[in-house]
Amino acid sequence: MTIDPDLTPALALDLDSDIDLDIDFDDSAARRARRYVREVVAGIGLRGDSSFVETEPHPAAYVALDGRLPDFPDHDVALLWNESSGWSAAIEDRRGELVVVARMGGDPRPSAGAVVSWVRGLFRRECAQGRSNRDFAAFVPSPRADGFS
Repeated sequence: MTIDPDLTPALALDLDSDIDLDIDFDDSAARRARRYVREVVAGIGLRGDSSFVETEPHPAAYVALDGRLPDFPDHDVALLWNESSGWSAAIEDRRGELVVVARMGGDPRPSAGAVVSWVRGLFRRECAQGRSNRDFAAFVPSPRADGFS
């Protein structure tokens, strides 16, 4: 293969000005968050195929749960986590929005076993470890202007 010497200057790059070599590739916080959520998901008995972990800008997670909460039998349940506020349970309201119905409280990163116990308690109406949001207004269909619902 022959390189045309007239094209060589156009292909030359000044690596010092085009690439920032001080980029931080430390992803240990992201790995820790993923491992932590994976432990919780496994403890609940899920495979994790209906969950995701977000690492930017801050670690957070969404875990779809099997089953329904006793107070909201017609709504899917999700477990939410973020590094600052910890774990909460949410359900989807009639508008498709996630509404938090219970918070675990305490340490934002409790042991996986503590989270599993809390989740099991939610399904048995044992919300003593967390605050509960029992505002049913968001889940009752609103009357339409034409009188039909």
